[in-house]
Amino acid sequence: MEAQEAQPVDPAALGLLLYRAHQLARAKANQAARPTGLELQHAGVLSALREGRARSQRELGAALGIDKSTLVRIVDDLEGRGLVQRRRAPNDRRMYEVAITGEGEQRLREAGELFSGAMLELLEVLGTREQRHLHELLTRFVAQDRNPPAPAAESE
Repeated sequence: MEAQEAQPVDPAALGLLLYRAHQLARAKANQAARPTGLELQHAGVLSALREGRARSQRELGAALGIDKSTLVRIVDDLEGRGLVQRRRAPNDRRMYEVAITGEGEQRLREAGELFSGAMLELLEVLGTREQRHLHELLTRFVAQDRNPPAPAAESE
């Protein structure tokens, strides 16, 4: 095992593995939550709203690292299904505030359970200790991006 640890990791191969892991997890989660009509991108927006991490579309985009056009499409979709409400900000009529609705809360809870089940299935290839170690490594890995760059500033 020490010989393996001494070998340098090919950064390109590791990057591709991380990308593939992301694709696999996203596809599995989206498939599992299909009955709720939510995908991970919807759940990310709803979770940020529920947790109070953002109120305006601009804050939401910055908090999630989503560009303006993608965020507008997601919020339009959620609003059309009654899962969020969008209204003009009282202190700045150029901005929109977004709030999760009761129906959005319920749908997010349902999807969350399905997302968790999908991830448990994917993680079955790892033991409990390996899962904990993977979590620790990924937490440390993403922590280096504590101040992600804000999406390009555009008027809302």
